[in-house]
Amino acid sequence: MKRVARLAAAFLLALSACAAGGVAVRVGALKGPTGIGMARLFEAPPGLPGGDTLALEAVASADAMAARLVSGELDAAVLPVNMAAKLRTAGLPYRMVAVVGMGMVSVVTTDPAVKTFEDLKGRELHVAGQGATPEYLLRAIARKKGLDPDKDLTLAFHLPPPEIAASLAAGRISAAVLPEPFATQALKGNPQARVPFSLEALWKETTGRPGYPMSVFVMRDALLQERPKTAKALAGAYEASIAWVKAHPAEAGTLAEKHDLGMKAAVAAAAIPRSAYVFTPARAARADMEALLSVFLAVSPKSIGGRLPGPDFYAEIPR
Repeated sequence: MKRVARLAAAFLLALSACAAGGVAVRVGALKGPTGIGMARLFEAPPGLPGGDTLALEAVASADAMAARLVSGELDAAVLPVNMAAKLRTAGLPYRMVAVVGMGMVSVVTTDPAVKTFEDLKGRELHVAGQGATPEYLLRAIARKKGLDPDKDLTLAFHLPPPEIAASLAAGRISAAVLPEPFATQALKGNPQARVPFSLEALWKETTGRPGYPMSVFVMRDALLQERPKTAKALAGAYEASIAWVKAHPAEAGTLAEKHDLGMKAAVAAAAIPRSAYVFTPARAARADMEALLSVFLAVSPKSIGGRLPGPDFYAEIPR
């Protein structure tokens, strides 16, 4: 019933927009830390050229977002890096406009003996995200350090991120790989918890790249080609929203809770300063994207559709 109501609302919005000479541009924001960058858009949707309107929706998971894109229900969305690439290599008409979140993954431990990456050898390490960036990041760094991630590391994937953070805080587990805001939650919940080394620094050592993307903003080909002014205005509004969120974490946290973006206000406000929100145009981010996607390709080709997406995946919108 909720899905029917949502589609009906979107249809009515589209009708009203068409009556005014424009279209309703449907945009999906992922609930959780990824979607917080859109908080300002939810609160104050921008006007778009040509009478176009913005219809924003918070979507519960990356899989649910992919399903909405496959069905053609969305014109733009935020996705994990590998999922965006996989949809493109599968032939879906969506192109990357920008990287909107860089690496914000940390090893958090309460074990005082863990000081370097090599100290993880033989220890159980709970990982938030099997088949996603945290796992593949870990695997690439392990190989660079001369470790076999399947033999020298004991990787556990059975706990969801909130439970991993809670288990670290309670002392039930001693080491984990967590993205924000869960890393911050674990650190605040246990005075013995710490980040012993920087995964970003180890990634740079491994690949030569200064950072790794976590999430990207994609748009439908038709929107980019047929309504370029609207595409530009939407991209600009999203970039401005990210800048506002970074400058106003407390207010952004309040908006995240108000618009059901998957996080309580206090948690979101605390996580924003530790979260690497950016808006890097697609072509400027291509080298970082391909460095990470190459790791996915080496470990699990099917995770990105069996090949790197071609140059046409990286859209260019005039600034």
